[in-house]
Amino acid sequence: MPSSTSSSDPADIPIFSRILPETTAWSRIFTATALLAVIAVGLREWSLRENGILPSLSTQAPLWAWQRILVRDAPSDSTVVVGSSRIAWGFDLEEWEKRSGEPRPYMLAWPAVCPRPQLHDLAKQKEFRGTLLVGVAPSFFFSGPDYTFAMRIKDFITLSEHWGPADNIEQHLRFLIEPVFAFMSVGEASPLLLLRERIDLPQRDRQLPPLRNRLFFRTDKHCRGRLIEGIENRPQDIEAFTAILQAIETQAKLYQSVNVDLILKEVVKDVRKIHDRGGQVIFIRYPSTGWYREDEQQYQPREKYWDRLIEETGCLGIHFEDHPELSGFSPPENSHLTQEDAIRFTEQLHAVIKKERNTRRLHSPGMKSPRPLE
Repeated sequence: MPSSTSSSDPADIPIFSRILPETTAWSRIFTATALLAVIAVGLREWSLRENGILPSLSTQAPLWAWQRILVRDAPSDSTVVVGSSRIAWGFDLEEWEKRSGEPRPYMLAWPAVCPRPQLHDLAKQKEFRGTLLVGVAPSFFFSGPDYTFAMRIKDFITLSEHWGPADNIEQHLRFLIEPVFAFMSVGEASPLLLLRERIDLPQRDRQLPPLRNRLFFRTDKHCRGRLIEGIENRPQDIEAFTAILQAIETQAKLYQSVNVDLILKEVVKDVRKIHDRGGQVIFIRYPSTGWYREDEQQYQPREKYWDRLIEETGCLGIHFEDHPELSGFSPPENSHLTQEDAIRFTEQLHAVIKKERNTRRLHSPGMKSPRPLE
């Protein structure tokens, strides 16, 4: 018996046809679409600002690369700051400019990176003869090449060396849009991030929790970061931020077997290049307290790391423990200064460096040189 399908006459199958409109009201469609988009963006922006979230530049590699390009074109005697987040958030550019009477320094410090590649990069810049302020957070400064999270700064440097017209246009657009709209902050439009906020998932062992930049710090176009104002009065945010820092430190401990001798040899070589051109390198140890300071004392004891760094490079070293005016600060999450403390610390830091420079000139007119290279 033939199937119904095979016996069907194609001519008997009805064909649906839709009559298209002779004209399409494109102007109405465009107006309605634009209106819906404006309403959606407006509601999201209002919601974020109601929760205290303000616009901020995205803390991404192009912002650092942009600033690095500015340093290459800057006067040779400029002051440049490198390091990780402690000095990036705890060094106030305007306060230093006011105290020194010199042009505003350039900020190249970046959260959770090793500053040694930054030091090496500036040592290669033959035109640089200025002052290099190097923030030393022990777990990052003395990290090994296998710690890719801290060494990602190398990719930033590569980006700055291969910067093209498209990168330039993209960064200009970021400068125009991101400081205006809070929803442009990294992750704000991500459904996964919104879902992660609403589902209480347990943190897997040795995995970094999501770093909610917008809840903890903001970054400006000069690469200078600041803790969100009033964060010290929000215990829940401090607890969340502390959990992130502890997870990062736990991850860093997986890469603790580093060759300190080799690291110092490379640092001495870079310091010598800058000193030989007439520049100066100053190492700065920002305050840490509580559990963070205990970790550093256990895994990077001062006498084996900081003291050797200063002795072998012959550089001026400013350690917060050595100066009463720098040791009375209490970072809310044991590692980073608040906005107000960053200004006060920078004021005191400038005074200490000025005093130490004068003392060294008085007792060692030629200044101490790095140890001879082997």
